[in-house]
Amino acid sequence: MTEVSKWKALLTPIIPDIYSRNDILIGIAITSFAMMGIFATSIIFGLVEIKNISFQLNTFAYYTGLTLLSSGYEELVFRCILLTILLKVFKKPWLAILITSIYFGYVHFDNDHATLLSAFSNGLGGAMYGLAFIFTRKIWLPWALHFAWNYVQAPILGFPLSGFKVEGILRLNLLDQSWLSGGLYGPEGGIVGIAFRFLVIILIVIWIRKSRGGLKYNFIPPYNTQAANH
Repeated sequence: MTEVSKWKALLTPIIPDIYSRNDILIGIAITSFAMMGIFATSIIFGLVEIKNISFQLNTFAYYTGLTLLSSGYEELVFRCILLTILLKVFKKPWLAILITSIYFGYVHFDNDHATLLSAFSNGLGGAMYGLAFIFTRKIWLPWALHFAWNYVQAPILGFPLSGFKVEGILRLNLLDQSWLSGGLYGPEGGIVGIAFRFLVIILIVIWIRKSRGGLKYNFIPPYNTQAANH
């Protein structure tokens, strides 16, 4: 393989393709819809209540940039680098996703108010993003999914985000501190959030099948190795 081919293989996950724009839009739509579902469920079952509504442009802009960067960084590290390496080593997508998902849940276990249930939920989140990555071979769908999940959850709806308190547009009273809601860890640490993570996985699969015509573990950059060696 020539040096050009090596760089092409390395950069393939971050180079946009014909699907990238729609992947971003659909990814944002999927997890925004899921988080709004979590919010509606939490209101209906009395898990939270709206205390106040407040919009501060500087705070909102800060969390917008922070969420974009943090979700992008995590997808670059966990999916573009770690998952890609494991895919090449084990040649088994399900095993690579399992390992990265367990590790993704583990690194969140040190967060404030974390529990075994929240670690499982974060691991399930890693599986969500991992599936999106191996079926597209691009960062854009998992990044969009990850960004919107965090962004709608905290800076907009005002839920805690993986144990961190964030000043959202909505100011919430957390009326339930149990395994059902996730309490101070946030909805991704509770059963309601976990249920909607499974919905997200279903919607990801539906989108991939619709946009690509099927499910293929297309994670190896396409290039002609014989031509590259001449």
